[in-house]
This record gives sequence, C-alpha cells and structure tokens, in this order.
Amino acid sequence: MSTSSGNHQTQFFATAKPPVLVSACFLGIPCRWHGRQAKRRDELLDKLKEKYVIVPICPEQLGGMPTPRTSETLPPGKTGADVLDNGVRLIAPETGEDVTDFHIRGGECSLEIAQIVGASRAYLKGGSPSCDKDGIVGEVLRRGGINVVRVG
Repeated sequence: MSTSSGNHQTQFFATAKPPVLVSACFLGIPCRWHGRQAKRRDELLDKLKEKYVIVPICPEQLGGMPTPRTSETLPPGKTGADVLDNGVRLIAPETGEDVTDFHIRGGECSLEIAQIVGASRAYLKGGSPSCDKDGIVGEVLRRGGINVVRVG
C-alpha cells in the first residue's frame, strides 16, 4: 500500500487485481432514486470479480442527494457533456428544484475515488442522468481518463 498527497494517485489495494468502479445498485444496494432494492447483477459481478476488485459507488449519494430522491432525467438529446459545457440543467420534476450541482459533485467524488484506488475503468448503470456513459458522471470520469462501460 502506498499513499501520497495532492493530485498524485494513491494505491490502496496490494493485489494482482486492479480496482474497478461499479454502480452500487448492481450489488443490490437500495440506492436507486426510488429507494427500492435493485436486483443484484450476479452474473456481471461474478465476471468482474474474476478480473477486478470491485469498488461500489453511488454518485448521486456521493453528491449529497438522499435516497429516495427525485426522478430527474437529462433533457431529450442532451448528454453529460451538455451539462458540463453548455449550461444544461437538471430540474427535479417533483419539486422544480435545480439538482444539477448534486450530479456534478457526484461525478467529481466518483473521479476522486477512482484516482485514490487506482481504478481506470467503471461499469455504470445505463439510463441514469448521472451514471450512464453519456450522463454527467460518465462524462466526468471519461474526462478524468476512466474508461466508462454502460450496463443496461
């Protein structure tokens, strides 16, 4: 195990298997927007565990959102890049609240975790305004050099 400060990568895992970020809902953790337990993705997890040390993340929770939470989506035809670069905002339909900054912060925290543990790949939940490969977190991770894989 090695540690360092600043922007240097920190490696926590002294193992032959590299770490990989995985949407926590794939593990059956009840962190999705509705708060219900998601079905475990055992086949995916078993395959990933052969090659990686799994590091579960829920970017929305990391960004400060509660569970359950609002059900915002990206506007039709828009991506995480549009949010980060063009000022597109995410508005919670239940409350009218602008929740964009929670999603951006979740992406930043997810990238920080990837850098701390030395992950270079992430398997994220497709269809999410955050986790999808084309979502906000997917875009933040890609810009940080992380290979993002969308899982349907």
